[in-house]
Amino acid sequence: MGDVARVHAALRGYEAEGTFGEEDYLALRRLVTGVGRVDATLLDGFIGLFFERHIHDDARRGELIALSHAELEKAVRHRFKQVVAGGQDSHQAWHALSAHVRDALGALAGPGSSGYPSSLSNRQGFSAIAVEQAVAAVWSELRRKPSAKEATQELFSRYVSAALPIESSNSAIREFPAVIGARLDAQRLARGIISVLSDDEKDLMRAQLDGQAIDLWAAERGVSRATAYRLLARIKALCRVEFDERTNRTRLEVLDALRNQL
Repeated sequence: MGDVARVHAALRGYEAEGTFGEEDYLALRRLVTGVGRVDATLLDGFIGLFFERHIHDDARRGELIALSHAELEKAVRHRFKQVVAGGQDSHQAWHALSAHVRDALGALAGPGSSGYPSSLSNRQGFSAIAVEQAVAAVWSELRRKPSAKEATQELFSRYVSAALPIESSNSAIREFPAVIGARLDAQRLARGIISVLSDDEKDLMRAQLDGQAIDLWAAERGVSRATAYRLLARIKALCRVEFDERTNRTRLEVLDALRNQL
């Protein structure tokens, strides 16, 4: 299946089920690569804005679905170019923030304990002190020193995206690039976890996510309590490995994805 056909199918899938898989996202990424001469470090952010405005929005998604493959390719590339052209404020803000983030990473000796500041800005622009505190909070959340790109992406999502002017949407919920990224990451992790589980382990995980007591599951499944707890221990060990160094937001997204995929 070509990228245009995959994106077309993904739009219909999102319309029907609200899912947009990793391979769908990569097809969309290839479709718009090179449009608007977007810096590679900013491409995923602009795709996220495109997703929010033209795929998450019900009316605009419907317009794209109704097009032929050839019309869809032209429309997606044209609309993405418009998103890029209108995103100069985002572009400038990203680069300004990333410079402060690099300085903060060079100055910090370790993670912080005071949490995220309420704002990153003062009357002159970004506050170096506030950015340093926020980067320290990212470090603490990740439980490792973040890269400059990781920290900038997190802070841009938390503080900058919501403050920038965006087009109105008919959708009830608005999702920003970092949220979309976390959801795609969660879908990938969920598929990886499920792929290595036995049928009994899948059934037990489904029961646990539904809040069923393990003793009741064991009785209904006809296995001993010892076997049930052994299976549960393996599931927890696997999830612990997969969840390591993931944000709490991504972990919650994984649980939702697991519920949908089991």
